[in-house]
Amino acid sequence: IKQSPDWMQKRLSAVGMRPINNIVDITNYVMLELGQPTHTFDLKKISNFQTNSKLKTNIIIRTAKNGEIIKTLDGQERKLNDGMLVIADDKKPIALAGVMGGADTEIDNKTNSILIEAANFDSVSIRKTAQKLGLRSEASMRFEKSLDPNLCEMAMTRIIELVKEFCPQAKIISELQDEKKYFLNQGPIELDLDWVNKKIGVEIGEKKIIEILGSLGFKIEQNKNVLSVIIPTWRATKDISIPEDLIEEIIRIYGYDNLDSQMPKITMQAPERNEEHLLERKIKNILSVGAKLTEVYNYSFVGEEQLEKMKINFSSHIKLINPIASHQTMLRQSLIPNLLENIKLNQAKYESINLFEIGNIFFACDGNINKDNVAKDMLPNQEKYLGIIMADKENNLFNKIKGIIKFLTNSLNLSVDFELTKNRFEWMDKNVFAQINILDKNIGIIAQLDDQIAKNLGIKKQVVIAEINIQKLYDLVLDNQDKKYKEIAKYPSVVRDLAFVVENEILYSDIKKDIENFNDLIKQVELFDIYQGEKLGQNKKNLAFHIIYQADRTLTSEEVDKVQEELIKYLKKKLRAKIRDF
Repeated sequence: IKQSPDWMQKRLSAVGMRPINNIVDITNYVMLELGQPTHTFDLKKISNFQTNSKLKTNIIIRTAKNGEIIKTLDGQERKLNDGMLVIADDKKPIALAGVMGGADTEIDNKTNSILIEAANFDSVSIRKTAQKLGLRSEASMRFEKSLDPNLCEMAMTRIIELVKEFCPQAKIISELQDEKKYFLNQGPIELDLDWVNKKIGVEIGEKKIIEILGSLGFKIEQNKNVLSVIIPTWRATKDISIPEDLIEEIIRIYGYDNLDSQMPKITMQAPERNEEHLLERKIKNILSVGAKLTEVYNYSFVGEEQLEKMKINFSSHIKLINPIASHQTMLRQSLIPNLLENIKLNQAKYESINLFEIGNIFFACDGNINKDNVAKDMLPNQEKYLGIIMADKENNLFNKIKGIIKFLTNSLNLSVDFELTKNRFEWMDKNVFAQINILDKNIGIIAQLDDQIAKNLGIKKQVVIAEINIQKLYDLVLDNQDKKYKEIAKYPSVVRDLAFVVENEILYSDIKKDIENFNDLIKQVELFDIYQGEKLGQNKKNLAFHIIYQADRTLTSEEVDKVQEELIKYLKKKLRAKIRDF
């Protein structure tokens, strides 16, 4: 063991490697020269090492044991796990395979016998080991890129040659031991020359293609217009495997600059319009910009305690097998519970809260709920809904949210009606709720939150909620998207106001329909006031209507009076309605 020759030290220094001694410098030099890392061990430091002409030794390559310790050449003690390859004797690891040698078998000035090892390791295994230990060495950087296994023999021969040159007195005291356990896919790959020219877009020529591939070490057999290409071992690890890889080799040698740039010939067409998505975007703009509401996005999950407080039966809700939280165990069937949670969380910070959300709600399909009420493999049925919620201390929220819904429907060229309904949920106020109708189709509900439910949820403001089926609204918009010209009436209309006192259980929509259908002269009926008070009596309410009369001629007051008198008699008889005269 001595210094290596001056020429080798200068060459190693020139590429940033520190000369150490003749044996270590030789292994580093060969690694730089051929790209194959190798390692040398001090024979006397290997446990129970015996040698004769057959090189009898107990050195093995194995995976490390969990928690096993090795001290590497950089002086660091490293804790290993069972996924790391090591070279070991019968007692302990003596090197991290493909990464770094062990300090216990390091070559030093007293070394007089060495063991030379040239190996090839799985690239993924070496990279994982280097990454886990934070130890990227010159050897690991090469092994992790997949080396040609045939380099091992070449590197071993070169090392022996240099050792004999630097130490003429050195003797080989054993035979070479060679273990081969690898397979290289060298093809052949069938390469159609017409296909090559079509792919490249340039007629390169048969002779030129064969010349390029031959110069890169590929062996070629030609059968008419097809080349059978054998991959050289140094390109067969993970580099060349398909015909497209060969095209890449041909082009890079031929020269990318020699290829003419051409714009691709494709048919340009506008993307297909998603009308439903465009409508959703339009609704969001109407509500956020025009109505000044704030959009929210909530999780699609609800919990049992949350629904119990709202007195909602959750027996048909789909339960999650692996919920993200204890209070989010089921898929929601309404946007309302989570919107109410938004109010609860923000009521202390804002006097008035006005929110909307567009999202999916989920119902079980036939056959996708098992006996434990847990969803099976089938996906649940999803429906998209719009939820609007307003919270404040004032008492006029119901009319405000009605105004917002009217603003929305008018912006979509639709007219909306609010109809009293007998279908009431427990969370609704007993007196302030209605269903939302467009063109006589029910598309949603509007209601004030019951005071007791609000108390259960910890909400201290008055809350009004609306929920609309977006799919139904979308269908109505599509059916009525064409604006039709309506001729202005040639003759003036006559407007009369009537206020009726009726029983509380009589629905506004029933009275409206009766008035509209009573006579052909009645063209439009509009409710403009509702009143309940002690003067009317118990269980009574007053409904005031604008009634518009019109015909294809100018109506006289006598004609309108006659129809109105008959209307009053009709409603008195059918609905026990009385004209309010006080």
